[in-house]
Amino acid sequence: MTDSATPSTSASTPSRTHWSLRLLLWTFVMGLGAAYGVLGYKFFATPLFSDSAQGRSGLMTVAFLAMLPLCIGTLAVLLIQRRRRVGFWQALGMSSVPLLLFMFLAGTLLREGFICILMALPLVLVLGFVGAAIGWLASALSKGNSTRMMSVVVFLPFAFGAVEQELPLQDQVHAVSRSIDIQAPPEVVWRHINMPTGIQPGELKDGVAYRIGVPYPIEGRTLEPRVGGKRHLVWQRGVAFDEEITVWEPERRVAWKYVFGPGSFPEGSLDDHIVIGGRYFNLEDTTYTLTPQAGGGTRLTVDVTFRVSTHFNWYAGTWARFLVSDTAETILGFYKHRAEAG
Repeated sequence: MTDSATPSTSASTPSRTHWSLRLLLWTFVMGLGAAYGVLGYKFFATPLFSDSAQGRSGLMTVAFLAMLPLCIGTLAVLLIQRRRRVGFWQALGMSSVPLLLFMFLAGTLLREGFICILMALPLVLVLGFVGAAIGWLASALSKGNSTRMMSVVVFLPFAFGAVEQELPLQDQVHAVSRSIDIQAPPEVVWRHINMPTGIQPGELKDGVAYRIGVPYPIEGRTLEPRVGGKRHLVWQRGVAFDEEITVWEPERRVAWKYVFGPGSFPEGSLDDHIVIGGRYFNLEDTTYTLTPQAGGGTRLTVDVTFRVSTHFNWYAGTWARFLVSDTAETILGFYKHRAEAG
């Protein structure tokens, strides 16, 4: 009985060794892919690509947000395929590990803001999967001899980034309009629009932008009720800025444009790459229109215009429109609650 049990024990040893080596290989490749992403982050954050005086950031480029994750996915699969052939879907699944690890390190080690990480994550994962598919196909066609391709892929984002820095940003202006019916007369709604003070976070808790890290407003005051007059806004984390009134029709319509100064957003109050009034995003103006309704109610409509300026406006603009629309609806709900509460 002892002799018959011996082969089974010895046969299981190579199997365990095989799986241990495979796990070690995968761990090494996943860590290497994440390390490549971290080095890319640090490189694109250098003065070669970023200039704080001009509000320019290498992290807000196609080279970093698109090319780098694509290359991480490609390199991870090429490295795995050199040692062991894997299936297509397995390659795609494996590519997500270094990408997610890289995003985790960006938030913890590199102190990247949660808003930026959340907005970038879908794009990073999709392009990582595309890169993994490219790597799997290239490895299959080259029969594992992919050294030359890997050397090209490693430097591709940085070469692309050098070219992209010379290209002008494209401005896109968007407009959002939202309305709500309020069971209160226009004069009551008007008063709350012009003097919303003592705002509590719970009054805006449904806003997605606030949930993911945008500072909550504390108060807004109309200081000079006339065209050309000033409003002053105070948010959490030391954020403060002015608004210049451009339309003043008491109890009917008010509009303003935003005036942001160098100290409006203290460091750390928002993600540095998406500061309002910065190079990549700006709120242009806001208009409130009050329309009397039957029964003494009011229809309140807000129109917001904002600008997005990147080399990937199709993506950044989609996120900006969603967040601005959601915030507009949240603010309308805030005025409805306050006006109806008297």
